[in-house]
Amino acid sequence: MVTIKDVAARAEVSIATVSRVLNDYPHIKPALREKVLKAIAELGYKPNKLASSFRTQQSRIVGVFLRQQKTPFSSALAYAIEAAMFDQGYRVLLCSTNGDPDREEAYVKSMIEMRAEGVIIRPTGSAARTTRNVMALREAGVAVVFADMKPRIASMSGVICDNFSGGYEGMRHLLGLGHRQIGIVAGRAAQAVSAGHDNVGSERVRGLMQAVRDRGPDAELTFSGPFEEASLAVGIEETNRLLERNPAITAIFATTDMLAIGAMQAAHRRGMAVPQDLSILGYDGVMESAITFPALSTVGQPIHEMGTIAAQVLLSHIRSRDASAQHIVLENTLVLRDSTAAPKS
Repeated sequence: MVTIKDVAARAEVSIATVSRVLNDYPHIKPALREKVLKAIAELGYKPNKLASSFRTQQSRIVGVFLRQQKTPFSSALAYAIEAAMFDQGYRVLLCSTNGDPDREEAYVKSMIEMRAEGVIIRPTGSAARTTRNVMALREAGVAVVFADMKPRIASMSGVICDNFSGGYEGMRHLLGLGHRQIGIVAGRAAQAVSAGHDNVGSERVRGLMQAVRDRGPDAELTFSGPFEEASLAVGIEETNRLLERNPAITAIFATTDMLAIGAMQAAHRRGMAVPQDLSILGYDGVMESAITFPALSTVGQPIHEMGTIAAQVLLSHIRSRDASAQHIVLENTLVLRDSTAAPKS
């Protein structure tokens, strides 16, 4: 392996001079710079960026902790963050926590060991463990910003969407169309609205339930089983169960677009026309929601904007450790397409 010492010997200069050239220091004579660069090219020397970061305290590395990268929502959020950070000269390491606090803690230790300059976290379901992990990062000098969901830590910056109002507006739309028998496809955590849970899904469910109290007290909600992970297959399975339990259902409100697309597939397989026999409303506004048949009505989140702003806030904390915490709440948009309509009756 070629080392910086080999380059210095070939160029007949000191190691310090080679280091200054590599780090683009000013006030180096052009001829001397050219001599070092020529030696680097001839030897094929590749600088060890990580080792350099230990000396300069600037790794130009940031971590992004997501629950999982395989969902359309997470992919879109990660892309927005990565694009914004890359434009500013940073490299992003994507870490899937799978909602596991132990996995999150392992990634925290890795970020500290690699001298990461910042981390954007979509926290796990354990607020206490996430708080402890965040404190460890901050003590190590790593800037931290929350995205999509934020534990109740006043001193920490976070960029989230207003999930309560999103749930409210989505249900208001269905009630306004005249639906009164409505199925809700929501996971275990989302249905834990009275247990002090503070997560994206439960906020959506709280919002839709408030809309029923305000605008449709005669409506009847039928909830799906308390599943753990939202997916297309789960959407199909839970929709079938809902319709078997309550055949009178005329609309389905799913707490993610992938669940809603699964609901649409279940309806098609049962010979039901969407939206004539069954209206279906999703949540997230991922790209896939626009290419279903019929196109899915959904509560759209500004996912790209959320990721871009989270990156900008993180950069402000990296550049100034004294930067004030920012609490940014973005609004959702009701995207009306072809999967919702008034019930036949």
